Amino acid sequence: MHPSRPMYEGMSLPRCVLPGTTYLVTRRCMGRRFLLRPDQVLNEIFLYCVGMSAQKHGVRIHALCAMSNHYHLVVTDVRGVLPDFMMALNRALAMSIKRLRGWNEVVWEPNIPYSAVELGGEAEVLDKVAYTLLNPVSAELVRAPERWPGALSTVSRLQAGALQAKRPRVWFRKSAPEKATVHLSVPPGFADKTGYLRALETLLKRRLKELHGDHRRRGVRYLGRDGVRRTRTTSRPKTQSPRFGRNPRFSALTRTRWLEAVRRLRGFRLAYRQAYAAWRNGERSIEFPAGTWWLVRFAGASAVT
Repeated sequence: MHPSRPMYEGMSLPRCVLPGTTYLVTRRCMGRRFLLRPDQVLNEIFLYCVGMSAQKHGVRIHALCAMSNHYHLVVTDVRGVLPDFMMALNRALAMSIKRLRGWNEVVWEPNIPYSAVELGGEAEVLDKVAYTLLNPVSAELVRAPERWPGALSTVSRLQAGALQAKRPRVWFRKSAPEKATVHLSVPPGFADKTGYLRALETLLKRRLKELHGDHRRRGVRYLGRDGVRRTRTTSRPKTQSPRFGRNPRFSALTRTRWLEAVRRLRGFRLAYRQAYAAWRNGERSIEFPAGTWWLVRFAGASAVT
């Protein structure tokens, strides 16, 4: 093996999973198909699965949007168990969607993991919450977030603080809870709910105005709620999208935050590489850096606490 290459070459790069981290997470359907196309049953399935998975793993939900072929969540991983949360959520969603759509193939894009972008501060969180809420408008489907027929945490729903869903009629056993609640909490770092929602509304209005201006210049015609509902679930967008690309690990809106995030990520990977080399050479007492997930969870390694 080349001395400059990590000993875990061929594996995915190690992910640092630390308690209390806030993320924008995204999962896409296989081949960009519209398996998540909104309808009453699908919306119940999505909210029920999110609510049940978040409750089980102690994950706090700050924003959500289920588009026709992918979904976004802004979450805080209180316990440092994001992979467990995502595995539970995606499995429950996939099994339910298979039953609902009569779909015999895989639901999620194979060989491409979910995206989890670490949000390092209030500005980054606000940016990604706004991005999530405006996704249906950015995609030129509806004119305002409130018009999206799918599951979406609009400002009014964030103000209310919760979304409820009944147990779906597909896949879940009758022994499962009859209802699930998605608690929409204020992200860490914001002093109070009123100030947070005021800042979010201001950002949304500005970005919505920019989007509308761009759409007018380009002559965009929105598909609309009825058009979205008529979309075939086995179809996919006509536009091409690169199959493989960058999978960012963090979001930073200033150079200072970017440099800090790069330094932390490089430090974690260097410490992991050194610990992994020793661990493979038989030093099973070696401690991996804090946030090491897979080896601690499944191979009995220990990490700095």
